Amino acid sequence: MSYHIYTTKGIVLSERPMREADRIYTIMTRDLGLVRAMATGVRKEVSKLRGNLEPFSLSSISFVKGKEYWRLTSAQLLQKISGSSGIARPLSLIEKLVQGEDPHPELFDMLEQSVLFLHPDDEMFEIRLVSQILFHLGYLNEADLDLDKKAIIKAINEGMQSSHLT
Repeated sequence: MSYHIYTTKGIVLSERPMREADRIYTIMTRDLGLVRAMATGVRKEVSKLRGNLEPFSLSSISFVKGKEYWRLTSAQLLQKISGSSGIARPLSLIEKLVQGEDPHPELFDMLEQSVLFLHPDDEMFEIRLVSQILFHLGYLNEADLDLDKKAIIKAINEGMQSSHLT
């Protein structure tokens, strides 16, 4: 039986260990949406996937559809994202807000651009990123994106309350 291999860009949001040498990854992909995928043997020193699937990394990833999880077949690291640059909390927000495997190409493209052109010294970076995420997921209006700091934080809080996650 042959399997179709899906290859797409993805941002690794989180990982968790499974069994002795495996991991389950949560990955926001451009073409498949939010995917939970298993990498078999990735915790072994000789694994070809090791290092290409760290949390907060942008990678080109290949999957096959499994019964319970997607299975990772290959990955190539495109860029490591610094977790201390105001990106960790917004990425964990995506994991909470995005449900299912519906593609969100506009959201992914915005995230990729933010990752490629990080400005960690910019105090508004995290606020702008969260507001963009909420906008792309329908929790903020486009007009809210141009507000000043105090007003945009208020709009973000109202958007989070409407998501029922706060």
